[in-house]
Amino acid sequence: MNMERGFNIYYCDFVHDSSISSLKPEFLAADRLVPLAEHLLAAEDNYLGVLDSAETILQFYLSGKDMVVELLYPDAKGMMQTKMSLEEGMKLLGSLPDEFTEDLLPGASFIG
Repeated sequence: MNMERGFNIYYCDFVHDSSISSLKPEFLAADRLVPLAEHLLAAEDNYLGVLDSAETILQFYLSGKDMVVELLYPDAKGMMQTKMSLEEGMKLLGSLPDEFTEDLLPGASFIG
């Protein structure tokens, strides 16, 4: 059986009034992440969350011209947050590992 590589995701698209709840994330093939993000993150209020196998979450959204990326742990009280260019953010989304760690966000700061 060919298991397609992918991630559970959630998002909110305020422009097109569509969303997937973070309480009920849905599977998306890994190669669909970037096209979805390009569509979603064209508007500043929209966001995209991607979960790894351990339920660690990477959340992406725009702030001005930058992409904000947050690493949220399932049981933690805080998160790691960093800003990168839209291009860097899309590159990250296109090459996500199976497990998300702080190494994905160089220079990130902890927000408690």
